[in-house]
Amino acid sequence: MENVIIIGAGPAGLTAAIELLKNGGDYDVTILEGSQAMGGISQTVRYNGNRMDIGGHRFFSKNQQVMDWWADLMPLQGKPAYDDKKLGHEKPLAENGPDPETEDNVMLVRDRVSRIYYNKHFFDYPISMKPETIKNMGFVTTMKAGFSYLWACVFKKPETNLENFYINRFGKVLYSMFFEGYTEKLWGRHPSEISADWGSQRVKGLSITALLKDMFKKGVRHKE
Repeated sequence: MENVIIIGAGPAGLTAAIELLKNGGDYDVTILEGSQAMGGISQTVRYNGNRMDIGGHRFFSKNQQVMDWWADLMPLQGKPAYDDKKLGHEKPLAENGPDPETEDNVMLVRDRVSRIYYNKHFFDYPISMKPETIKNMGFVTTMKAGFSYLWACVFKKPETNLENFYINRFGKVLYSMFFEGYTEKLWGRHPSEISADWGSQRVKGLSITALLKDMFKKGVRHKE
């Protein structure tokens, strides 16, 4: 028998353990988890009869085999959940899927809205360049952010870490407002300690230029 040690009882660690055990291999699998709960950042915490997810995380993959694997383990909901009923939310439901009100083994469909509370205002995350964003920032901060972005366009930093990755695309001011503290709180590490490759995976195609183009396109469509 081969001994296998897996570090972390998050989705990746649990998946690896299940695959090793169910494929008939002669393995003795041990999962080492530093906390008292399984699920990693995808876990649901139970508190005073309520269930709360840790952060605004979603599950998706472009690999259909991966999606099918999870659908087999946790079937997509087939009936509205309690909050859907109370709030009048309509969700795509799976035919013959489980009822979240009576079963725990079910994958819920959720609309995600991520926002940052900064200087007594809520801002979209990832940041969006819409009139409300500029209004909440104020004229002075908007000007500082604009000049900071222009500076970053001219004086590029070597993208040796996530901090420089963000600054190159948004400027120092917007980075400090919307990315630095948020990233450190979420991942427990300062962006200067995280690889820039991670940023390219998390914010694909996101930059001030892309945001302005998107805002312009939406404005044109609105006029039409």
